[in-house]
Amino acid sequence: MEKIREWAEQLKLVFRNKTIDALFPPLIFFLANRFFSLEVAAGLTLFYLFCLILYRIFKRHTKKYVLVGTGGVLFSIGLSYLSGNAINYYLPGLISTTLIVLACVVSLIIHRPLAALVSHLTRGWPIEWYMRDDIRPAYRNVTILWAVYFIIRLAIQVPLFLTGEIDTYFVVNTILGWPMNIVLLITTYVLGIRGLRKLSGPSVEEFENNEDPPFEGQQKGF
Repeated sequence: MEKIREWAEQLKLVFRNKTIDALFPPLIFFLANRFFSLEVAAGLTLFYLFCLILYRIFKRHTKKYVLVGTGGVLFSIGLSYLSGNAINYYLPGLISTTLIVLACVVSLIIHRPLAALVSHLTRGWPIEWYMRDDIRPAYRNVTILWAVYFIIRLAIQVPLFLTGEIDTYFVVNTILGWPMNIVLLITTYVLGIRGLRKLSGPSVEEFENNEDPPFEGQQKGF
């Protein structure tokens, strides 16, 4: 039970209540396009985004948060509407997945694992801690896991996109979206913490306090 609570805390840190915002636009677009038309689908999704922006402003969320949450969806709607093909709604997602794979590979080549950089930006821990020889390999291994997962994801999605199988693509994309992302993040956390413990490096707190070994090591948070 303690482990589940810990995983939930880590997932909350990453998602920060963005799940609903990400789930509704593709669902609205797909259903409206399925039962009405591309124009109606674009209009209803835009209306949802307008309501979402008003809600975010009312809740006093930052403008950056609103733009990040809606910019990608607006781009997707524009592509599908201008091309006259609903499947193009998913093109930005394929591009972003490809960029993630490239980022993983490049980061591994330059010995700056993407998982470490993402953790640094999310948690604000010192970047120097991540680059230690007794810390970095744990983030390198997780970055390899990410690369393999997203390559497999592309191998499944690209053929469906090219053949225009929008119904199948929607189902697959939904499964490979937040559900699989949650599985990936939990796996990342479990393997990451295990890797840090095997490496016997310092915890973030021990590093910041310039403590000497033997270290207790990072017990929570990756």
